[in-house]
Amino acid sequence: MTRRKSTAYHEAGHAVIGRVLGLPCGQASIVEDHEDLTAGHSITGDPWQVIGAWEERGKFRDIASVFRGRVITFMAGAEAEKEFGFVPQGDYDDRYQIACMLDSEIFLPTWSNEKRDRYEERLRAKTRSLVCRHRGSIGRVAQALREHETLQDDQIYELINRAADD
Repeated sequence: MTRRKSTAYHEAGHAVIGRVLGLPCGQASIVEDHEDLTAGHSITGDPWQVIGAWEERGKFRDIASVFRGRVITFMAGAEAEKEFGFVPQGDYDDRYQIACMLDSEIFLPTWSNEKRDRYEERLRAKTRSLVCRHRGSIGRVAQALREHETLQDDQIYELINRAADD
């Protein structure tokens, strides 16, 4: 039961922070996938989908902004678990994806490992701040995930907006 609750907060962290950052997102789920060895998932659009969605809204950012947002969104799962008192257990793929983005040619092509590590820590601090600020929304989405196992994009937005109204 504790693992399922921890997973709900993890996936809610991804789902809420991705939307707060204006990334196009899909469903979130805590249904285990034994084939992929995952305890759940939260969908965030690929970088080019993010750029397209931002341009449609009249926001023009460089690709590095997209990667920063995606890194923060990936970090938000483990940070949400910590915020709600759990020890992160299932963020191996998240950390792998974060490393790939931080090491990409688009993002940080000329930085030393030391500078990269300091930058990663600054992004993690920003993530912790966002998770703390949006704790109510994350808690509400996590509770709904525990009740329904899967939430669609519009349901997650409704829970975030309801938390903002409170």
